[in-house]
Amino acid sequence: MLLDRRNLPLNAMRAFEVVARHCHLRQAAEELGVTHGAVSRQVRQLEDQLGVSLFDRSHNRLALTSAGQRLLISVKQALDLLSESALYLDPDSMQGNLMIASTPSIASGWLLPVIGSFGQRYPEIEVHLINIAPQQRSISADIDVALCYGEPEANNRHLETLFQERYFPVCSPQLLSSGDVPALEELLSYPLLYDRHNLWARWFDAAKMVATPKQRIYLQDSYQVISAAREGYGIALADRIDISRDLNSGQLIALSTISINAEQQHYLLTDDESHINVRARLFVEHLKDHIAQ
Repeated sequence: MLLDRRNLPLNAMRAFEVVARHCHLRQAAEELGVTHGAVSRQVRQLEDQLGVSLFDRSHNRLALTSAGQRLLISVKQALDLLSESALYLDPDSMQGNLMIASTPSIASGWLLPVIGSFGQRYPEIEVHLINIAPQQRSISADIDVALCYGEPEANNRHLETLFQERYFPVCSPQLLSSGDVPALEELLSYPLLYDRHNLWARWFDAAKMVATPKQRIYLQDSYQVISAAREGYGIALADRIDISRDLNSGQLIALSTISINAEQQHYLLTDDESHINVRARLFVEHLKDHIAQ
């Protein structure tokens, strides 16, 4: 029988998931609050509809077949998603603080718009943003979500690589006298915007250029560099995530496909899957959607 949304046996699949977890009909019946026979019938009917055996019933015990194992993964994921989706509909279940930590450059560069759109979507969540230093190793356990530049200590929490920045030259279209993207050697005739990391030296090496810029402007951090580029004061080296909105709007344009990696990667630190709260889980999903755009 071909199954689709109209004839999905949802009750039978829920019964199957409980039986599969216990591999014991009586324990499954107790959890579901029905009779042993009712659970057995639902599982048998599901097997008949699917045309496969989900359990090996030999030797007076239940064991999942290979088909049952595959189905259990899908059914469990689907039931978890339904449960979480229903939970997200209840504002009371999400009320409370969400403690986010990031470096100042991440916050000012691209995180604030993410937090802003998250707040519009979930106004019942009270967001607190805390600064941490680049390459800070120790992150307080009070932090729900930490965005770190450089790998922090995990301390039994979930740590994953978020992304690694790749810098390429950008500027405001108003800076270009002709309106056309200049050739690489012509970049040196424009003011170049530097921060304390001196990325231009590495970029010139990657571009195989001997650098003698006409003018250098030295600023404190990457956020100031990008702000100056937006105003048309010079050419900056920037990462796609930092300037995604500027590129989409045309406020900044890319001048070369040659790029260099940041010296450190960005990491995401949260509680592990069994302890992460709903607010943090929602924010991580929202954050990753933004980065993937």
